[in-house]
Amino acid sequence: MPFLIENIIKVVFALIVLIVIGNFVLIGLAISRRQRREKYFQRIDAVRAEFRPVVREVLSGRMEYQEGLKRLQQISGLDRHYLLEQLLLEKKPSPTEEPILRRLCEDLGLVRIWQNRVKGHVDTASVREAVGRPEGILERVGRLRFLIRAKSAENLGIIRHRDSWPLLVKALDDPHPDIQSVAARALAAIRETESFPALVAQLHKVVLDASATALSLRSVKSALVSFPLDCAPALARSLQHPNRRIRFLATDILREMVVREANGDDQYDLDRKRVGAEIVEIFLTQLPFDENPDVRARSAAVIAFLSDPRSTPALLTLLRDDTWFVRLHAVRALACRKFLSQASAIGQALSDPNWRVREAAVATLRTFGAAGLNQLTAHFIHTADAYSREQVADEFQRAGLIPDLLQRYASEDDSQATQVLNQMARMGKTGYLVSVLSADAQPALRKKFLLNFARNPDPQIRQWVERVASQEPDPDLRSVAAAALGAPSAAGEV
Repeated sequence: MPFLIENIIKVVFALIVLIVIGNFVLIGLAISRRQRREKYFQRIDAVRAEFRPVVREVLSGRMEYQEGLKRLQQISGLDRHYLLEQLLLEKKPSPTEEPILRRLCEDLGLVRIWQNRVKGHVDTASVREAVGRPEGILERVGRLRFLIRAKSAENLGIIRHRDSWPLLVKALDDPHPDIQSVAARALAAIRETESFPALVAQLHKVVLDASATALSLRSVKSALVSFPLDCAPALARSLQHPNRRIRFLATDILREMVVREANGDDQYDLDRKRVGAEIVEIFLTQLPFDENPDVRARSAAVIAFLSDPRSTPALLTLLRDDTWFVRLHAVRALACRKFLSQASAIGQALSDPNWRVREAAVATLRTFGAAGLNQLTAHFIHTADAYSREQVADEFQRAGLIPDLLQRYASEDDSQATQVLNQMARMGKTGYLVSVLSADAQPALRKKFLLNFARNPDPQIRQWVERVASQEPDPDLRSVAAAALGAPSAAGEV
């Protein structure tokens, strides 16, 4: 028994010694690692302080390219490529800096390294570089190697290295999902026309067989939308695909490309030379009649920009569609000056069963100036639809059209403007009207309004008349208001 206890004590003592030694080893390793990291970051700071101005001078054109290149080639050590990458890609380059930065990356050998890493090749130089950096060893672990490959693909996209597009297209089918996503973003940044069909093929994969690719629909669509309109012909097959979702996505992608290029210019014209005759024909003869209402809706914005006489009939067809959101998109698409002649057709949408369509119709007519205002006022006066009238009245106030109506009312014998004001008074929509009259209205306008509306029973008008009668400096206006207040209350409509 004593022998057993003695052995147990020895074992416990040995374990304690091992634990203490292990702790000291770990402490030593931590201190050593900290010292190495401090030295490493000191080196990075020193290199940045010395060479960052060189990079800036070269990119801005204030230093000769060859001189700057020679200076940067002086950077040496196992971490040379890493340091160069940090210096050159410290911030996103401007359009003028981009070609110079791309050339520097090529001449300094970075592009070749990035391309090899995207392929999965790790050469001896890369291993030595990894050893020279505190975090390098971790990155060389097989399971984490994708981090280096993804970063390399991203770098090729940052400098928009056009010749790397075939390599990035292959990376779209990489086994690792992160590589696929970064490759798609890099292709979107490079925007090489020849790579567009490969991304369209990925779009079909995502929709038809999601298990065939790890790419998300959002990442593929975002990449495709980034390309210029010259790539539009490659979407022709997708626009006619049997799968309704693919047709919708292709239509929506083209819509976003067109809207981006139009950049808010409602006079922008999209001719068949830009997108191809086949695309124009598909949008004018097939998509407005597609079985998928989402396709019909998204096609409206593109059709509105087509410089083809058939675009107006196509939009009017969509304006009469059975599905409310198709009509909504059609009304919004018609908000261009070139469709001014269709004001009466758009005016019919003011009585649409769906309030969103009515609201969009009001907004579209507002863009037509006087012609649109005439259409709105005529509808407001004559419609029997209480909901539509309410919406137009709200839009008159929200859009700031009341001052225009008052101006028309004051400057001429405009019975239409007078009828609108009467209708608004009956509806109790007089808050904004009274505030305009109180703020900066001309005496002639206020006098005319007093003569016609001072006896109106609307509470807000009555309060305004009382203020005029007691506070108005113009005696003529005070007497008109006082006379109206002293008379029996009446409708006061003209």
